Amino acid sequence: MAEKIRVALVGVGVMGSKYADMIVSGEVKNMSLTGIVARKPEAREWANGLISTDGLKPTVYSDIDDMFANSDDYDAVIIVTPHKTHEEIAVRAFELGKHVLCDKPAGASVSQAERMTAAAKEHDKVYGMIFHQHRYPKYMHIKNALDNGELGELKRIMVVNSRYFRTAHYHKSGSWRSSWNGEGGGALINQGAHILDMWQWLFGMPQKLYADIPFGKYNDFKVDDEATVQMRYANGATGVFMLTTGEAVWQERLEIVGTKARMLLEDDTLHIYKYSMDSTEYIATQNVNSRENLSVEEEIIDFGKAKEPYVEMLENFADAVITGDKSILISPGEKAVNQLMLTNAAYYSAWKGVPVELPLDAAEYDEAFSKQCSME
Repeated sequence: MAEKIRVALVGVGVMGSKYADMIVSGEVKNMSLTGIVARKPEAREWANGLISTDGLKPTVYSDIDDMFANSDDYDAVIIVTPHKTHEEIAVRAFELGKHVLCDKPAGASVSQAERMTAAAKEHDKVYGMIFHQHRYPKYMHIKNALDNGELGELKRIMVVNSRYFRTAHYHKSGSWRSSWNGEGGGALINQGAHILDMWQWLFGMPQKLYADIPFGKYNDFKVDDEATVQMRYANGATGVFMLTTGEAVWQERLEIVGTKARMLLEDDTLHIYKYSMDSTEYIATQNVNSRENLSVEEEIIDFGKAKEPYVEMLENFADAVITGDKSILISPGEKAVNQLMLTNAAYYSAWKGVPVELPLDAAEYDEAFSKQCSME
């Protein structure tokens, strides 16, 4: 069994170059960077200067065609390009028998994500996503509590996130950014990807949703810089997801209300309120008008700022390839469909002005999306 996998990296922007540096510096113990796609002269100059701790210099490819023409050089491909390009690169890699690790989101649409998943299954290859927030201690704690039934039956969920304040300079920093044709959307598909992925990971998928999106509220473009999404679950639980990139003062708030406890996460501080009795049972059995017989115990956990777990995500993917055990993936690729399902359904709901039942019809979305692209 190999101790390291050989990877080729596509996309040398902020995150791609960061992953490359992690691998060549030896931080990722079970991965070797043997190839990198660099098209622009400055990117090629940087890539040509990369030397791993064992003296290996990765081959620098002029484009993805050059990389795929030399497929014997690597075992897996790491994709860190604009997300509308992810499907083509991933499917070609799977067809050549390569494993794939993809940065978020899987693509711009459910149909793209589904085709990526289908190709991975057809060729029996490891397919992982870099949804690294699954390894944030605060979310791992919440996930364990939910899985163990500590909150009882979920009744209400609310997310408010205004952390990602973005300027016009940011939106113009890439020709593909903040557009239907280039990015496939705005805040929801970009900044919202990690947050919506966390939503589906913690709470599962709702039965239906309705989105109110004031497109271009803070900017002169046709995509979203704010969105409010209302969700309804099969058991009657309700959720509200609110994301904005236009507010100067930020907050990051997650509230989860169950029948046995309530959790409130503000940034990195978690408040847990445990009830002395299941609230549903209390409502049905207590001969009082309100909370007279109900006591609440509060616990506060401050998780602090943790190091971003990118190395762990890279190592986890490599371990899955080396062992052949896809079940150990922290963020399996097939689950990336859920995040895009929520994103696409929210856009579709806002365009049509109606609630949307899930799962969303991918073909209907693609037709409506094409119309938005044509009007941009």
